[in-house]
Amino acid sequence: MKKISCLFLLLTISFHLLAQNKDVQAKAKEEILAAETAFCKMAKEKGLEAAFLAFAADDAVICRTTKVYKGKEGIKQFYGKPDKKNDELTWKPSFVSVSDAGDMGYTYGEFDFSGTRAGTTMTDHGVFHTIWKKQKDGSWKFVLD
Repeated sequence: MKKISCLFLLLTISFHLLAQNKDVQAKAKEEILAAETAFCKMAKEKGLEAAFLAFAADDAVICRTTKVYKGKEGIKQFYGKPDKKNDELTWKPSFVSVSDAGDMGYTYGEFDFSGTRAGTTMTDHGVFHTIWKKQKDGSWKFVLD
């Protein structure tokens, strides 16, 4: 009888922990999607440099064409160029996944870009991938874009 009681207790605890884990993951997904929405809104309202700096973790990395830009200094180096000041970028995640612990996640979806270089308008449409990490203060910052 003790074995059955212990087994029942273990199963009850396991199911309870699994349910809690699903709640943590669902909450994290909502928070990441909210961060993505706020990130895109800031990019539209305040520009790409301000938005990328605001939503980047201190050690974030952005990959652009053939180069990797590391940290906030790297992001400033890329988005701070005068020819990028009027660039426009919009995006919307179509998928989000979160780690079991609810402290890491990733999104992907489609983006639209427009900008002007040497008087020529450039446009692009594509797919983005972003990795998010929950910060000590509870906010979500991207670590790879």
